[in-house]
Amino acid sequence: LTCAKALCAVPFMAPNKKPAAKPSTVKKRPASAKPTQTLKRPATGKRAAHISKVSTCPHSVANFSEAVVERMDIQLKVDFDRQVLAGVCQLSVRVIAKNAAHIILDVLALAIESVVGEDGQPAVWKIEDPSWPKSQFGQALCIELPQLPRGKKVTTFSVKYETTEKSTALQWLTKEQTQGKEYPLCFTQSQAICGRSLLPCQDTPSVKSPFSISVTVPAPLTAVASGNLCGDPVSEGAFRTFVYEQKVPVMSYLIAIVVAYLDSCDIGPRSKCYAEPGVIKAAQREFQDIVEEFLVTAQEVVGGAEYEWGSYNVAVMPSSFAYGGMENPNCTFMSASLIPGDRSLTPTLAHEIVHSWIGNLVTNALWKDFWLNEGFTRYIERRILSKIYGPAFRGLLLLVGYNDLIKTVDMLTKQGTPGHTRLEPEIDDVDPDDAFSRVPYEKGSLFLFYLEQIVGGEQAMTDWLRAYVASFRERSIQTSDVKRHFLEFFKGVKRVKEIDWEHWLHGEGLPDFNLADYVDRSLVDESKSLAESWLNTSTSEAETSHMKAQQWMLFLDHLINAVVAGQSISHSTLENMDSKYKISATSNVEVSFRWCLLGCKLSWPGCLALTEHFLANHGRGVYVKPLYLAFKAFDLERARTVFQRNRNFYMTVVTRQIAAFLD
Repeated sequence: LTCAKALCAVPFMAPNKKPAAKPSTVKKRPASAKPTQTLKRPATGKRAAHISKVSTCPHSVANFSEAVVERMDIQLKVDFDRQVLAGVCQLSVRVIAKNAAHIILDVLALAIESVVGEDGQPAVWKIEDPSWPKSQFGQALCIELPQLPRGKKVTTFSVKYETTEKSTALQWLTKEQTQGKEYPLCFTQSQAICGRSLLPCQDTPSVKSPFSISVTVPAPLTAVASGNLCGDPVSEGAFRTFVYEQKVPVMSYLIAIVVAYLDSCDIGPRSKCYAEPGVIKAAQREFQDIVEEFLVTAQEVVGGAEYEWGSYNVAVMPSSFAYGGMENPNCTFMSASLIPGDRSLTPTLAHEIVHSWIGNLVTNALWKDFWLNEGFTRYIERRILSKIYGPAFRGLLLLVGYNDLIKTVDMLTKQGTPGHTRLEPEIDDVDPDDAFSRVPYEKGSLFLFYLEQIVGGEQAMTDWLRAYVASFRERSIQTSDVKRHFLEFFKGVKRVKEIDWEHWLHGEGLPDFNLADYVDRSLVDESKSLAESWLNTSTSEAETSHMKAQQWMLFLDHLINAVVAGQSISHSTLENMDSKYKISATSNVEVSFRWCLLGCKLSWPGCLALTEHFLANHGRGVYVKPLYLAFKAFDLERARTVFQRNRNFYMTVVTRQIAAFLD
């Protein structure tokens, strides 16, 4: 978004890089990737950091303190006609407790055919319904453990099964719903607790294991999965089989596949992009080279900690994808909605890259600690963008994020869940997807930015992040572990005594911290001044052709916040604004979302057509949920009609939440 008179007429290019001694060309891997000493993989054995013991997970029936899955080998065959996956999952199980009688796995909407032990004989198994509240999250597959010889701790089971139409991890698109309209498409999305509907597993972030996955698909389709590709696909008759290996231990929610008619192209020295043929060129232009620059800069911000995954690829998902991006290892799934053609939304790509260290390598043990994944990642993401584009751009992103937090707190409070505005919320009896919001992202990253001010700046935080990753890599931790590690690392810094941990972690609403006092406001103030002009005089003559996409987001945020606070904007003012800036024609989904939201909050009939078009073409939860809420207040029956028309377009995790408040 660059031209004030036609926001979509001139493509917004990525923000100008800050002047620096380093060249603006893409950095290569070797020297520039290691500004500080690169961490080596620690020797096996005792780690430096103590972590709190987690023996159970409130969102899983898994008995991982007694018997734990330490490897999975998965075979899947995709049946588009029946819309099911036929699978065999071989589980390597380590018996921990002497008195363990069963391995207990999470399952949801799976048709289990058989379970076989490592001796080839049928195992004793049963499906049980757990007690409330775990009964709302799925069922328990209980497999009887065999008597193991003295000294033997590991046994294997093979579970043969099929998914069903109720699988929440799967989305099936007919060929008519795809961009090319020639072949069908399916993909999986298992975070937070949908992995149990894809395969039998211990579906908790407290359990990590390596895995292999083979996916058999109809030719000429391609299967992409969250691992490194092992050789070329093997063809047999009308089918092709793709095999992937993930050697780094990961959580079940990171096992992911997408199957479609896909092209691929190189977008960096260790990166490919997969997309439908009609999208591949646009995706390549969007991501070319910037992927490697983000990878290298991310490694700098985390103090040189090694990138452990080998390749880093991107698969472009349909715009019905419930998330902007999903950090599946080796292959980020990225919504097609985030390809506006001008790189203005590539911060999401930087965010998913950071998950290679935070979230995928160091993980929240329980879903109440989700901010350890997303708040840390958002904080580092903006540090990356600051190093590339300058501190003023970081300040702009911080204020955009803070306004997102304001809107989210307002939404959660109005829907009667103010407890979900805490960083460490009490959600033991709540599906984590139903508690999902921007709070762990924005409040979490704001807390880390506050800590940065306390300990003396960015380099101090980088030094801590290096130690943090070294201490907790491949582990699942809780908020208490982070607090303990932080206080030990900074025990010589007097100001850490000022930190009100209870306020930040368990306080509801907005924290008592004035972000605006600590950021470069040069880009922010321009947006605010423009908004105030429209609020006070219903027009503005300010020059806006140079404004960045994020400045337009912040401009609209200021207007939305003013409306929430009780200020009125006339419909004629909105019409004049749209005539002047052509906001309705923007290709930037973040700007379009805010424009629709503003219109609905003001009950402006002029926004209805655009809002309906938006809801029919974008399925990301953080857009459609607040937009349907505002639409409901504007015109309930029309909102219900639009939802019924599009409900099969959205993923299950989104449909369930919207249906709950529209009924």
